[in-house]
Amino acid sequence: MDEARTEALYDRVFSETTCALGTLVLYIGHRLGLFKVMAQTGPITAQDLANQTNLSERYVREWLLAVASSDYVETDETGTTFTLPEEHRAVLADEDSPYFLGAYPGVLQGTAIVMDPLIDAFKTGGGVPYDHYGEHLRHGIALSNRPMYQHSYVQKWIPAMPDVEAKLRVGARVADVGSGTGWSAVCLGKHFKNATIDGIDSDRASVDEARKLADEHGVSDRVQFHASTIEEFDADNSYDLVTAFECLHDMPFPVDVLSQMRRLAKPDGIVFIGDEAGGENFSDNHNLLGRLLYNVSVLHCLPQAMVFPDAAGTGTAISETMVRNYANEAGYSEVEVVNIEDPFFRFYRLTP
Repeated sequence: MDEARTEALYDRVFSETTCALGTLVLYIGHRLGLFKVMAQTGPITAQDLANQTNLSERYVREWLLAVASSDYVETDETGTTFTLPEEHRAVLADEDSPYFLGAYPGVLQGTAIVMDPLIDAFKTGGGVPYDHYGEHLRHGIALSNRPMYQHSYVQKWIPAMPDVEAKLRVGARVADVGSGTGWSAVCLGKHFKNATIDGIDSDRASVDEARKLADEHGVSDRVQFHASTIEEFDADNSYDLVTAFECLHDMPFPVDVLSQMRRLAKPDGIVFIGDEAGGENFSDNHNLLGRLLYNVSVLHCLPQAMVFPDAAGTGTAISETMVRNYANEAGYSEVEVVNIEDPFFRFYRLTP
């Protein structure tokens, strides 16, 4: 046995577990608004931060020392005054920033609470219902995806399809499948003021939040949300654009979903899919992105689909070939990978 290799793995597991604990402490800062206050105040003591957030000084002091030990914030040599660097504010405090990830550790909390039923699913081949993961995973995903909808959707994705952009400007009708808490539909509606959008999601809690979001942004007259599976959604083939972002791999029956999306589209309509840029095989995914995809798949994406008997069980590391095969089986005449640069996602234009 190579003892050095054993020691290296020991060090790695120890380090990664420490980092995981650190990101949970980071998430406390998001939940309690600590980073937002620090972004506004500049250098601050534990007592002042506790006073401004109405929290226990002893807990706030220990939290500050923890995030300083992880270099999320800076402190003086005595650990008395703490500062959130300007460069870190975009990641931890500014939810409108394209770099914001402060809510992402909520995914850890959401997956941790289902660990026991997930262990059972390994034994039975069943799954874990989506709503069992709770609000923290829902918000972790939603707020982490929000920046790409705010800064890339209408700025990069739509312009890559000039004919679709032209239709949106004059008043296209859009169906957004798997719309979640509504950021994709709301961002599209705010930019294209003549478009009407129907968001469709089977999770009622997400739909309730999406409706509030549309009200807050003043687009609820044109952007509406429906608590329904796509298979049960009652609509005719009257949509110019039918979208599904980061959810096809979650669907228990992706061919049925794509078939229904095709039926929702007009004869000259377009189905636009954005999903993870998984490789074709393990060697293609043996990198940081693949590591993320496989881990999220084990903890969430696969089990929430496997609740349904005979589910496809696609998994998060969905490949181009998988999407093409699903689309061909669903009856599309053409599948095009759209030329959009993105480190995490691959985009497909499907012709009904």
